[in-house]
Amino acid sequence: MTSNVNLGNPSQVLPEETEVDQSQASKTAKSNNNAGGEAITSVELMFAKLQNDLAIENREYAKTKIDGIKEKQRQAKEMSDAIVAIRSAITDLKDDDKITPEKIEKFDEIKAICEKHGIELPFPKDLENAINTLKQTIAGKKPGDQILVSGIKDINNVRSVLRGYGINATTKHYPNYTNISTRDLLAINKGVGWKHVSCNDIQEIIDNAVSTTKWLKVGTLKDIIQSLQDKQSVIGSDTQQDMIFVQDFMSKVSSYSQGAISAIGKSGDVLTAVARG
Repeated sequence: MTSNVNLGNPSQVLPEETEVDQSQASKTAKSNNNAGGEAITSVELMFAKLQNDLAIENREYAKTKIDGIKEKQRQAKEMSDAIVAIRSAITDLKDDDKITPEKIEKFDEIKAICEKHGIELPFPKDLENAINTLKQTIAGKKPGDQILVSGIKDINNVRSVLRGYGINATTKHYPNYTNISTRDLLAINKGVGWKHVSCNDIQEIIDNAVSTTKWLKVGTLKDIIQSLQDKQSVIGSDTQQDMIFVQDFMSKVSSYSQGAISAIGKSGDVLTAVARG
């Protein structure tokens, strides 16, 4: 049996508590006592109770599914809001352009939504790895300690990543080389004998690199939009399936309720006939 239930507003799907009124059963039992002196155990009444229990059980199943639909609809709505906010911030920008999170309305909320749904945030992973390498290099050391550049783990890759993002250090601890950039600071430049670098300068490089991760590439943000849309599609499919389940449960509620009412009616007919002799 298929029920034509409109699930546009899930809160309106379930009727009031569907429980068969047992007063009729009580009246028929009382009538039987008056007529015959002893209560007759009615198969119809037992069947009516079973049908009523099944109706209540399926109603609870439907309610659980509807609560799930409401939550899915809420998630889909917050994803739509996130997509609109990102699109508004990158309108007319090219994929290689960069913007700061502050340019995106409610970015912290968008970030939380992405994390909740397993969507990787668009911060550069390669730069994050380079930062972690430098942090490990100076861990446990004093600010003025000197580090042999060639001893920095994976230095060639770290240097390449930093160059790619144009990260510079002011080298304030080396007043004779105030304009030296990161690419020179972490290079073994025999011309100036630059084979060591202080932990202070490495920390400055780290600080500049962390600041750089606050920039978001437009192309990456477009990927985030696509990921959110993919999640929306999955939620939409799950919601449609849940709606089918709700329709099935509600159809059963109606069927079981009618069965209970019918059984009570038959029981009343039987008891009336017995009473009449």
